Amino acid sequence: MDRLSFGYLSLVVAAFMIGLGNIWKFPALLLRYGLGGLVVYLLSVAIIVPLIAVALESTKHKRYEILEYYFKEYGRPAFALLFLVFDLLLISYYTIVGGWTISSLFIKDVTGSLTGNLVTLVIVFVILILILMRGKEKTLDVMVVSVVLFFLALVVSELSMYLNVPNKTAIGETLSKAFTWRGITLGMIKDMVIQAAYSLSLGMGFYLVLGEFLPEKVSGMKLAAAGAVLDTTASLIATVSISTVLAVDPTIPIEGTALLFKGLPKAMLEVLNLPVLLYLLSFAAFLAALSSMIPVGETIVRVYSNLTRIPREKSVPFMLGLGLVLGVVNVLGMSLGVDTITILDSAVSTFTLFGGIVAAWAIIERREYLQESVRKAAYSGILTVAVLGLYSLYTMLRTKQYASFLLLVGVVVIVLGINGKLKSHLESR
Repeated sequence: MDRLSFGYLSLVVAAFMIGLGNIWKFPALLLRYGLGGLVVYLLSVAIIVPLIAVALESTKHKRYEILEYYFKEYGRPAFALLFLVFDLLLISYYTIVGGWTISSLFIKDVTGSLTGNLVTLVIVFVILILILMRGKEKTLDVMVVSVVLFFLALVVSELSMYLNVPNKTAIGETLSKAFTWRGITLGMIKDMVIQAAYSLSLGMGFYLVLGEFLPEKVSGMKLAAAGAVLDTTASLIATVSISTVLAVDPTIPIEGTALLFKGLPKAMLEVLNLPVLLYLLSFAAFLAALSSMIPVGETIVRVYSNLTRIPREKSVPFMLGLGLVLGVVNVLGMSLGVDTITILDSAVSTFTLFGGIVAAWAIIERREYLQESVRKAAYSGILTVAVLGLYSLYTMLRTKQYASFLLLVGVVVIVLGINGKLKSHLESR
């Protein structure tokens, strides 16, 4: 397939968007909030898509790398460094959770095992290094193949489960909870908008990387919309799958990692006696995680390589090695009773909201190359994510998530504070 075709690029965007949240978080939220949650989510997607389109169009127009873009256009290279730092934090724990989908098949109680988590980290980082060392084009190919295989595995596993569930009526009864109107609350709005931002991978920098080599004929808005449609489709299919699992055993927990690593094995092995389905669903989940980790790693490597002028073949092992070290720190923290994953996830998910504004900075600066329709649509998105970002910060303090708050604010203040030194460094080269 032509790497510059709309179809191929749509799959790349979808691969970046689709992650573990599509499989366990979205279904849990939809079953909790019902139709109101779905309506809020879809409206949030519609509001966020123009922000992604702006990021794609900005670097497409300038043909700059992400660091060049912020340095030459705005004199703010620290913006690119923000993406690098938060992507590094994301990959340090997402590799653990994403890797569990595979390592849990051969390591008992992997989520609470020090050795199991360390083995998981090494496996996933080796895979990432091998993929990213192949170069930008090959990484995109792997993303496309991964997302296609993900959809195939998810659909095949759902059909297989449906055929083997004794009480098929229970599937519809469970699924109906996701489409029953239960009103709209402020908490629902916060949860669904943040889920939409996180699911669409807003504010992580990769759309700026992707835009740099988009053909002029490819519309950033259409590309972002196509990816969002595929991402939402994946979430809805996953909701049907989770509803089918709950029809097998209604006592299965659906909140957090307990679904994949406790509930799913119980349903597939103890109730249905279908280990092959467990392997297939675990494979699908890993592909979803991998297709999100690859572009995050790509963004880290590209920013670091441009900042230091260290070639890719050295930047990849160094930066991913640093990610591995941070991952080990996370694992050691968990073994000591510190919930490092929750601390990091809260900080990173909140940054995605503000990061979305940074990615769409051309709107704030009123760049002339943006279409007026895109500009108007993006303003509402900026306002929405700004309000939700501030509300998320308030929620952190209200719920005493002080570690997440200090991490987020501390990183932003420090990175933006060295913007002047970064400019001097880049100007002196």
